[in-house]
Amino acid sequence: MIPFELSWRGGATEARLHKVRPGIETLPWGSLDLARYPAAHGIEARRIWSNGVFTEYASAAAFSALTTSMLACGAPVDLIAMSADIVVDELFHVELSARLTMELGGAVPLGFDLAAIAPVTTPGARPLMRAAEIAVTTSCVSESLSVPAMARSRALAGEPLIKGVLDRLLADEGPHARLGFWFLDWANEQLTDTERGQLARIAGETIEVYAPLWQEDADGCGGCPLPTGLGGHDAVGRAALRKAVDVAIATPLARYGIAIDRDRLAAIA
Repeated sequence: MIPFELSWRGGATEARLHKVRPGIETLPWGSLDLARYPAAHGIEARRIWSNGVFTEYASAAAFSALTTSMLACGAPVDLIAMSADIVVDELFHVELSARLTMELGGAVPLGFDLAAIAPVTTPGARPLMRAAEIAVTTSCVSESLSVPAMARSRALAGEPLIKGVLDRLLADEGPHARLGFWFLDWANEQLTDTERGQLARIAGETIEVYAPLWQEDADGCGGCPLPTGLGGHDAVGRAALRKAVDVAIATPLARYGIAIDRDRLAAIA
């Protein structure tokens, strides 16, 4: 496992990115006054946003894999185009989160094998099922959970720069979460009952991965208060995440016959 690091080329490639995703320089960079916060809050904020950089990067890899899988199964062209465009969204989010992390004092060390960053699908699955698995795990579950998490962080944010960055991230997260369900609108009639059962199991496993984010013993930075003004969230945010599991994930997936085991969901409350 090697340190997760970013590089930046600049020049024409940077100009192209900022042409299609403008406005980054209008944010109030340089305005953070970290002296207003306990040192532990600043350290935890660095950890939160460093992890955010990585998760946005991983999301770019996931939507890239989804785009390729959609191409392989002949999904609607406009749906594929949206998935490809979301990859650019996520890389722009990487830039935003990375710059904010530097404003907070720099990233904390993260180690990861980038060769393993793309989502893994069931071996031997047909192209349609590969795309469905990634759509469910990445869009229907992961992105649906990021919306309430970011929304609560935005509500608690006390710094104009934090608010501005979260506003930009939130503006994209809704469509990112809906893409998976739009894919299922097209693909559902082509899925077998067995495949729907597999998708329900995979969705449940993915939700369990995120469960520590809302469980009662989640304490963020090892017992110190979360730095809510700098991008953390609180008990209200944890409750919103758990509610999203039922309202934004399990209920809409059930409409496609992808019924997550309710006892399994109850066990992770």
